[in-house]
Amino acid sequence: MDSLQIRPAQRTDLDALCQLELDCFSSDRLSRRSFSHLLRSEHADLLIAAANGAAGYALLLYRSGTNLARLYSIAVAPDSRGRGLSKQLLEACEQRARERDCGFLRLEVSTANARAIGLYERSGYHRFGQIRAYYEDGSDAWRMEKPLRRTTRHPQPRTRYYEQTTPFTCGPASLMMALNRLDGTYSMNRQEELRIWRESTTIYMTSGHGGCSPQGLALSAWNRGFDVCLHVNASGTPFVDSVRDPHKKEVIELVHRDFLQQLAETGVQLVDTELPLAALIERLQHGVVGVTLISTWRLNRNKAPHWVTISGADERYVYLSDPDFERDPWHNETDYIDVPVAHQEFQAMARFGRRRLSATLLLSRRELNPGKSSRGELSCGELSCGELSRGKLSRGEPSRRKEKKKPA
Repeated sequence: MDSLQIRPAQRTDLDALCQLELDCFSSDRLSRRSFSHLLRSEHADLLIAAANGAAGYALLLYRSGTNLARLYSIAVAPDSRGRGLSKQLLEACEQRARERDCGFLRLEVSTANARAIGLYERSGYHRFGQIRAYYEDGSDAWRMEKPLRRTTRHPQPRTRYYEQTTPFTCGPASLMMALNRLDGTYSMNRQEELRIWRESTTIYMTSGHGGCSPQGLALSAWNRGFDVCLHVNASGTPFVDSVRDPHKKEVIELVHRDFLQQLAETGVQLVDTELPLAALIERLQHGVVGVTLISTWRLNRNKAPHWVTISGADERYVYLSDPDFERDPWHNETDYIDVPVAHQEFQAMARFGRRRLSATLLLSRRELNPGKSSRGELSCGELSCGELSRGKLSRGEPSRRKEKKKPA
């Protein structure tokens, strides 16, 4: 295939792409309209391999605000198979993802597709999870991933994902994922999710049910036996500016004062300054897990407060798990677990509202003898969060998503 050219697909390739889809898949095919949408999307790369006609294509997807790429599909025409085209398309996808500053490329592949698994493993991909009954025929899928940069280090162990079950429980869901990282026996379930929400809710928000305040979440974590250091850069009542009704404001402020009175009777460390990124990275590298408030604007263009779990960091990225799985046609749970976000992007999203509210909970296992943990790691109590905030620490073949349900 000396004349093979792999290039970005164009509108003039629509007929060829639809024909490849017809030839390569027997069900759940991408429609012409879908291909047309993908050609226009800034969050997708659609590559076509041409050699005296269309020989194959590959589709890469990206989630806004993150540095993660996911291989949605590879298709090779029947008369072009057995010539190494799948590998060439895969390598082209990796190069495109690097050009977009992505730290990892992820994919799903049928556990029964030994040939495709072999290709991915030879290309440097490793398995990091299994999805039961992922495809239409009931077969399972492996999640696989390849780091695209030598300096990237995804968190270990992987975060067990928990999807929030209501629009207002991102805080409890994020806290549960964090606590489960610290203690694998901690159970994540809907009853616990709603219990934490009842304990930490602000009662009201702009509309609908209230979300969870930083102070309320800190209390919930402390009462479950974990050490907590809470950084909040504003001394007033969180989120009250977004509520116009005087009665609702009064209720939110009363709840906030009650949280502060309860916190005064605990060992939770309260720091009224923003947590510097260098200090966050340092704590994460010593086994602490974070829960951070962000604005969803940089993820989905909605200006809403939202809690996420912070599971790790390296010299390029902060890794977050987002409990709000938006079930759009082009993404799945893989795009929400331990997702790399560039340092600068994370600092921009980790502020909310006109007051630029910044709030982060640093969580660790509570030890009977506060100081060194049983693993010799730092606990939240060994160095005060105040010292951290002043920077005293040094920095030291095809694969498809579930909705497609075509075995890879």
